[in-house]
Amino acid sequence: MYTKQDFGKELKKRIEDKSSISSIASWSYSLYLDKDVEQGLNDIFLALSDMDAGPEFEYTYEELNDIADRLIAGEDVKL
Repeated sequence: MYTKQDFGKELKKRIEDKSSISSIASWSYSLYLDKDVEQGLNDIFLALSDMDAGPEFEYTYEELNDIADRLIAGEDVKL
């Protein structure tokens, strides 16, 4: 099962690599479609995939990094 910590670590790597916001959104949506995941992750996947809908839905790298840190720590994250 894919966990919050798994996602947080992968998200952090993408942030460090300066992946585009659009690429992070697409990746998040692909996880929503493909993974058997820990409860609550699908909502996060969908919220991040919405970043492709326009700048008003985008999270900054700083916000994404905070989300990643909280997921790695095992916290519940509501977006």
